[in-house]
Amino acid sequence: MENSINISILIPLIPMGMALLILSLLVSFNRTINRLTKPVSALAVFSLLSSALMSAFLYFKKIEGEVFLSDYLKLFGSTNLTLHLNALTEKIVIFFAVIIAIVIGALFYKLPRRKGYVSLIIGISLISSSIMFAVFFLDFSVLI
Repeated sequence: MENSINISILIPLIPMGMALLILSLLVSFNRTINRLTKPVSALAVFSLLSSALMSAFLYFKKIEGEVFLSDYLKLFGSTNLTLHLNALTEKIVIFFAVIIAIVIGALFYKLPRRKGYVSLIIGISLISSSIMFAVFFLDFSVLI
């Protein structure tokens, strides 16, 4: 159970890491990456759905608790930032990740894939991972 709660740090980091990887590729290979809209959309959707699957795993196993970021990242050693895991935060993350994945899929089919499309997908992925971090940082156990 202790190892299962440790994967919760990956839930918001996977979409953020994928967005930063695509951003670095966009900066390095601007013309090529702007043409690869289908793989970029697929990677963004895959990263969001993998975060939703991890959160669903924690929810169905009824794993709850707190994860201190200072245990994983030395940058946060002087702060007391903790990720709060409970049933409500896991449900919110599952719902949010699936909705954003559907939005990215709809954008793929509805928007013309021109120069700003990859930047839009990067922005949506970064915002969604930031919202996931915010959901995990807030303590919703008071509301339950």
